[in-house]
Amino acid sequence: MLGVSTALAVAGERPPNVVFILADDLGYGDVGCFYQNARHANGKPAFSTPNLDALAKSGLVLRQHYCAAPVCAPARASLMTGQSQGHCPIRDNQFDKPLPNGALTLPIVLKQADYHTVAIGKWGLGGEPGSGWPAHPMRCGFDDFFGFMAHKYGHVYYHDAQHPLMDGLREVGATHENVYSTDLFTARAKKFIVDHHRAHPDQPFFMYLAYTAIHNALDVPGGPYPAGAGIHGGLQWPLVPTPETRNTWIHPDYQHQPWTKEMKRYATMARRLDDGIGDVLQLLADLHIEDKTLVVFTSDNGPANEGGADPRLFDSWGPFDGFKRDCFEGGVREPAIVAWPQHIAAGRTSDLISAQYDWMATLAELAGLVPPAHSDGVSLLPTLLDKRGQRRHPYVYIEYFHGGKNAASADVFARKHVTGRGQQQMVRIGEFAGVRTQIKNANKPLRLYNVVTDPREDTDLSADVEHGELLRRMTDLLVTARRPDADAPRPYDDVPLPPVDVKRAAPGGWSRAIVDGAWPWAPDFAALPPAGDSVVAGVSLPATASDHAFGAEFRGYLSVPKDGPYTFTAESDHALHLWLHDCHLIDADHCQAGQPLSASVPLRAGLHPIRLVYTHEKGDPQLGLKYSGAGVSEQPIPAAAMFTTQAGAANNSRSNSSTKSNSAAQPNPNAHR
Repeated sequence: MLGVSTALAVAGERPPNVVFILADDLGYGDVGCFYQNARHANGKPAFSTPNLDALAKSGLVLRQHYCAAPVCAPARASLMTGQSQGHCPIRDNQFDKPLPNGALTLPIVLKQADYHTVAIGKWGLGGEPGSGWPAHPMRCGFDDFFGFMAHKYGHVYYHDAQHPLMDGLREVGATHENVYSTDLFTARAKKFIVDHHRAHPDQPFFMYLAYTAIHNALDVPGGPYPAGAGIHGGLQWPLVPTPETRNTWIHPDYQHQPWTKEMKRYATMARRLDDGIGDVLQLLADLHIEDKTLVVFTSDNGPANEGGADPRLFDSWGPFDGFKRDCFEGGVREPAIVAWPQHIAAGRTSDLISAQYDWMATLAELAGLVPPAHSDGVSLLPTLLDKRGQRRHPYVYIEYFHGGKNAASADVFARKHVTGRGQQQMVRIGEFAGVRTQIKNANKPLRLYNVVTDPREDTDLSADVEHGELLRRMTDLLVTARRPDADAPRPYDDVPLPPVDVKRAAPGGWSRAIVDGAWPWAPDFAALPPAGDSVVAGVSLPATASDHAFGAEFRGYLSVPKDGPYTFTAESDHALHLWLHDCHLIDADHCQAGQPLSASVPLRAGLHPIRLVYTHEKGDPQLGLKYSGAGVSEQPIPAAAMFTTQAGAANNSRSNSSTKSNSAAQPNPNAHR
């Protein structure tokens, strides 16, 4: 139906299965090969994760992988939507806020490639209890679901009527009382894989296996892990409840350590998670589908300091500092491992900067689909397959608000010379991370750290003159990389987007690219075959554009005469997306002809990168764009107000978003490819 990716050519007959394993509150330092093994070698208290270590040896370790937010709900929403926290509909602490009706999600994307999709474990994006679960996983693209819906139901590991589980749309908590949830989710994952393999061996599946571990409370199993693993060993469905011994068993490796009770429980929980992952991996091998299955393992955010968990016990933050709810590295840098035998070379590591919202683009390309334009991510597939052509993030952007404190927070705050979190933002460019906390107004300065040479972020470099231009770029991104959200207000929401200094800009129109084809969503033009661009006076289509399917992308720089708010109104008969800088103003994959869409944004006088993506399916195309603002009555944007660069006429349509390098003195449209 759509373009075939490099991965499909490697895989042969069909796209691979995908098992996406997401741990909860597991820190970068909580995985053996990332940090715990080094603690053990240095004689410090440490626990082991042998199965994750083996997975890392069999595949690729991503050492600079970021979550989208330092707490679970927004991070998981960004994973599902492929959007950074600058655009995601769930932000801050909006636990159980439902994904919007019609949201384009990762399983919806993969179903276009005939994937069977299943979610097992924690959801937390479906609505409040009693709401009827408007965003139940099976209403968001998953064919099957087994797990729990509400965030608060994940504060226990033994589910009951007060913390119910769901099997599809049915509550089944009472059926599984006194069964440890980490085991339950592992066993259910194994059952699905076996059943699907037997019934539909030629259909790929996507499994989102979202464990609760090692989120609080510090609940442990009721007994040892069953002997063996895979199809004949390990956990087998259905599991036998352990009412007499529930929440009592400590792994033998840790029973006699001179540790606190909390340390023994934390280590046991992590080891049980590791046992379950090893059990699933062995099953793939037993069914001879390990080379037909891509496995991704990562965590939703940094380690927690709550419910008895304490990142100081085992240095759960690894070589970094900070933890859950911090935008410092310890709160947002996550362990990530990817394996696909015979396709991803074993024993590799990568320092490519990546983020959770990259997985939508990555798995779309893996399935032979063109990634959606609405995603803020880039496909990591070239890096996974060790191929050329990896597009790079010019930056990673994170925002978050939290007003609370705890004991470990005080230690972190003292080391960073701050007194709290409050409103936070983080931008990563190259080796550097810019972080600001307790943001009261838009003038709050960034702290700057070289997180390669100073991973603990001990030395603030923001006063160094040599980093002035980098800080200016980061400061601009604090407002240009996001769209304000009324449900998550920020003290910088009304800051005008700054102009860019574009050298060799020529007035007189837009750069336009047109590609024939039909897509289920507006495509990311950077992932399409190169198309010849032309310079046009306005947002117009050629006379030959009629009853056939195509996509069009318009790019340029809008000259704004005065500071002030500007409103953009667009009409389309199909999909329409509009960006100013990287601010995604209009995000609509399904428009109705004759119903205009409007969005407003404050702008400073000067040149602003603008981009519009449109797709047409059949009939007469309809596309229009008007603007109004300070001293400008509503009108189509005149050619005199539009500029292109010399490189832009040939290359502008190949970049991932409107600017991505929007604060450089001379934007390079290909800088991130």
